[in-house]
Amino acid sequence: MAARNLTINGSAFSGGGTFHHVTVRGDATIRGDVECDRCKVFGSADMKGALTARQLRLFGQANIDGPVRMEKMDVFGEADIRGHAHLQHLQLRGMVQVEGNVEAHAIRGYGELSVSGSCEAEKVALTGVVRVGQTLNAEQVELSLYFADSSVKEIGGRTISVKRNKTWNAIHWLTRFSSLSATLEADTIEGDEIYLEYTKAAIVRGERVTIGPGCEIGLVEYREAFAQDEHAMVKEKRQR
Repeated sequence: MAARNLTINGSAFSGGGTFHHVTVRGDATIRGDVECDRCKVFGSADMKGALTARQLRLFGQANIDGPVRMEKMDVFGEADIRGHAHLQHLQLRGMVQVEGNVEAHAIRGYGELSVSGSCEAEKVALTGVVRVGQTLNAEQVELSLYFADSSVKEIGGRTISVKRNKTWNAIHWLTRFSSLSATLEADTIEGDEIYLEYTKAAIVRGERVTIGPGCEIGLVEYREAFAQDEHAMVKEKRQR
């Protein structure tokens, strides 16, 4: 990879290219695809093309008008990706919106993840809001509902846990601006071990299924074990 660096201080325009490090301090517009080892944004970056990097650290806002491919993406702010995202690790402290699909090894953090297509990962562990237009598929799915309602068309995984966040943490001060009645809405949830709270779903299928408080489920199909909280509603249940 080329040894040259791209550094933007203040408000400026630049062309794309291949770089070692890309650093933005201020407000930058970059036209063209960018390939680099490491990209850091302190402020705002409007990237008119694809971004390929080993690591992106974002402190502020980035609009990426194309697909992204990277090993690690740390977002402390807001990222808007208009294309598919291929990642190893996504660490979220803010908001990520993807107009496409997401493929990742691990997705963790706090805030909001919005994916218009499908999201595939080994592990998803998020506190906040998750909106996936198609399928969320992971070996481990751990959703802690917070801020506002979440929605996923289909969820598939080996272990699936959906709970409402009840703990005090560094972002708890936002409570006064947020709903404490967050729920998850899904068409189908399917896995081996399933535990759900405050979830509305048409169909839940699993080996061992626990329907916790606040749930409204149309049909539960289970193979080995089923449990239901007294404050949950299940219209129909059957053992396969």
